[in-house]
Formats: sequence, C-alpha cells, structure tokens
Amino acid sequence: MYQIGKITNTHGIKGEVKIYNLSDFNRFFVKAEVYVLIQGKKKFFTIERVRKQANLLIVKFKGYDDINDILAYKGLEVYSDASVTKELEDDDYHYESLLDKDVYTDQNVYVGRVIHLIPVPQGHLLEIERENGKKVMIPFIKVFVSQVLEDRIIITPIEGLL
Repeated sequence: MYQIGKITNTHGIKGEVKIYNLSDFNRFFVKAEVYVLIQGKKKFFTIERVRKQANLLIVKFKGYDDINDILAYKGLEVYSDASVTKELEDDDYHYESLLDKDVYTDQNVYVGRVIHLIPVPQGHLLEIERENGKKVMIPFIKVFVSQVLEDRIIITPIEGLL
C-alpha cells in the first residue's frame, strides 16, 4: 500500500476531484486503479480522466458523475497497491520505506527517528523527531544523507544543522 495523493476538494459539479499528488511516479493515468480507506476498508476507483491544474491534478473517477457522488471522499488520502520498484533508481526510495527509520550521524551518534517526508520545490526534507521531542529538518540530498540502509539512515551533518 503506497500513499500517492490526497483529495483536497471537489472540482465543478460533474464528479471531478482535486488531488494533491504525493508520488514521484506517474500513478494517475486513465484506467489506473486507486483507492481510499474508509473505516479501514478499501474503496476502489478507476480513473476515467486526469489533467493538471497548477500543482494539483483534476481527476474524474469512472461511475462518479455528480458532485454529490464524490463529496464524501473530500480530504481522504489516495493509495495504490501497484509497485514501481522496477522504476526506482539507485537513489530513489518509497516514502513509506523512510518513515520510522532511525537516523545516525556518520560518527554513529543517534539523531532521532524519521516521522515525515515533506515535499519542497528543491526536493524533500526529512522531518526527524529527536529523543527530547524536538524536531529537525534535514534536506534529503546526498550532501547530507550519505546512506539509506535497511535499518537506518546515515547523515553527514554540518555545523548548525542539528
């Protein structure tokens, strides 16, 4: 299960929704199957149409032709089970594979745990919660993130970063 977006609002009266795309891969295309979770159960949709509008996608799901059909899904996160692992390059990672990883410096000093990955125009920031409850942001670029291992992330901090 991969979180790939969030339904931010409806669009017009013909059942379209605005989706904030959280995926670095093309997951929103005609005939793609996506879903939302409602009380822990998957509610599937098939994409009928999709187009870009500013930093959002306008998506029409098959069989949902009226604003009233789609209102209940406003604000929900969108998921996909389709794996894109074959498309991943050596330095690409799934969002979920980074969450909850422990972070250490290159001197083996524990920094904290990844609690969020924040998209920014320049890339992404790792939000790390320290043991004292404070949060720090680390740019997810090679200058700072030297290795992503199975059980941890190794960073090379500079003065003032932590």
